[in-house]
Amino acid sequence: MPQPPRRPFRPRPSPPREPGSREQGERQPGQREQGSRPQSSSEQGRREYGNRPQGNREPVKREFGNRAQRKLNRAQGGHTHGTSWEKSADWYDGIIGERGSELYQAVVIPGALNLLAPKRGERVLDLGCGQGVFSRALAQAGCQVTGVDAAPTLIQKARTYPVKPPVRYLARDAAQIEDLGEFDAASAILCVQNMEHLDVVSAAAAKVLKPGGRMLWVVNHPAFRIPRQTSWGNDEATKIQYRRIDAYSSTLSIPIIMHPGRPDSETTTSFHRSLQTLTGTGFGAGLRLAGIEEWYSHKESQPGPRAKAENRARKEFPLFLALLWEKR
Repeated sequence: MPQPPRRPFRPRPSPPREPGSREQGERQPGQREQGSRPQSSSEQGRREYGNRPQGNREPVKREFGNRAQRKLNRAQGGHTHGTSWEKSADWYDGIIGERGSELYQAVVIPGALNLLAPKRGERVLDLGCGQGVFSRALAQAGCQVTGVDAAPTLIQKARTYPVKPPVRYLARDAAQIEDLGEFDAASAILCVQNMEHLDVVSAAAAKVLKPGGRMLWVVNHPAFRIPRQTSWGNDEATKIQYRRIDAYSSTLSIPIIMHPGRPDSETTTSFHRSLQTLTGTGFGAGLRLAGIEEWYSHKESQPGPRAKAENRARKEFPLFLALLWEKR
């Protein structure tokens, strides 16, 4: 299919820094840290950062690359951007833990279970499972679950959280799954943004799905939540909180410094893809789109001069996009 247009990137001044989380907690102007309710404030233009927890940013890079080199990297199981969360596993587990954040519990898990509709006894593959938050939710629904993640320490963390029936956890790349047997369904919950070779992963997952099998992707909304390219602002004349979008169509790879201010901080990468590019990848793997949903924040602002505008904006701009695929 036609490639999306490539536009020159003109960096803007760096905004105030915030910690985030894998599901990229909702950020309103002046909001407190995740887990508390937002408050009204005059602060504007607050940025949102990526997928798993992220801090200060390095310059945005375009995804061009040499095709032959990319194939070689795939064959060797390597990555050109370092997408594993191994070095941040302990820190990330301290934030997300056994049950996930408030936003995960209130929005992501209920929405994902409803759309994927797992049935008791089904075999489900959870790609990019991290420390197994969604894997355990699937197990509690009566599924036989295999969780896969490229970070061995996150897999070790997942095994420390008991659930019945037990989950089989494997430390491996999400594309190396051909020996795991057939599955009735698969999931990739808030990890697609961290997968450089999404086409390879999608094709591998399609091969292990049974005919008629489903696969669910949940991503930070690609139109409204792009690292360094989206922010909140306030129109004082109309009393409206608006969403500023500086880029959308371009495919971007965005290096993220995990611990700003620490000279030895590790870096991971967030990959932005437009809706056309995302769906084209699924279609290219031989899947058909069986469902699509947009999920919104469950929070409300504390009383204040901008509370009404903030609450309205939450219902206008979704946090997440969910795509349900089906194998033909």
